Amino acid sequence: MTDRTTFVHISDTHIAPVGQQAYDTDTAQNLRNVAQRVREMALDPACFVLTGDLSNHGEPESYELLAQIIDEEFRPFGVPVLLGLGNHDSRLPFRRIFLGQSDADDESIQHYYSTTVRGITFIMLDSLVPGRVHGFLGDEQLRWLDQQLSEGAAGGQIVGLHHPSLPRGVPRPDDYLLEDREAFGAVLARHDVMAVLCGHAHVPTFGLFGGTLHVAAPATAYQLDPSIRDGGRGLDGVGFNLCTVRDGRLMVNPVALPTMQRELYRHHKTFTAMPSADPAVEPVTAGAML
Repeated sequence: MTDRTTFVHISDTHIAPVGQQAYDTDTAQNLRNVAQRVREMALDPACFVLTGDLSNHGEPESYELLAQIIDEEFRPFGVPVLLGLGNHDSRLPFRRIFLGQSDADDESIQHYYSTTVRGITFIMLDSLVPGRVHGFLGDEQLRWLDQQLSEGAAGGQIVGLHHPSLPRGVPRPDDYLLEDREAFGAVLARHDVMAVLCGHAHVPTFGLFGGTLHVAAPATAYQLDPSIRDGGRGLDGVGFNLCTVRDGRLMVNPVALPTMQRELYRHHKTFTAMPSADPAVEPVTAGAML
């Protein structure tokens, strides 16, 4: 019988505090609906991987609600829930609520780690730059990644982070990608990596990057129209990726929950430069909804 390991890739939950809604949709209920859909499927998930934008604005109350949803909806599966951070997140309240680090006081310290689940090593990176829409890993994290990947894993290695290195849809002025993606790709190319899992795109996106499969998950908060060339158009929509490792290969099946696909917002992007503390990172642009 073929060995098979299945896990669920979720991204961009954008949880708001109780009593608030993000993007005119109930993002908390959307995430609960994903858990219900997984329960209805003929699955034995090995873990859940959440690749950032856990919160909509990084409020402590939003992480408290997310922790409650995870405890009520996902912990009963009895498997690990791996959490990564995105540009909408805030490290300090995340650390205090999820990691129990009540004395955490430095927002700039990145949260990255690796863990092995059923022989597969998941390496979770932190591409969050506070106050910025683009992502950045930095030399220290890339050196750590290089070292981790050099150790290998019997069941394969999967890298998770929030920001993609590949654009979504048609050509656009900016897709708010990982700024140091060239250096990231060079690290990937030196190792045997099964896949890179990311989010941020709010639409399922697949391609090759650094010699490996690059997968952006559909968001649970809402979907973006991949045909828009300038600005953005948000649509009511909920999805996740069902990921299955078979014979050393990763197969990915996007799963969409039924929605009306109503338009939530539409905007045109305007560029407004903001100062950057890191000269390696380009200035952020206003108008980004990701």
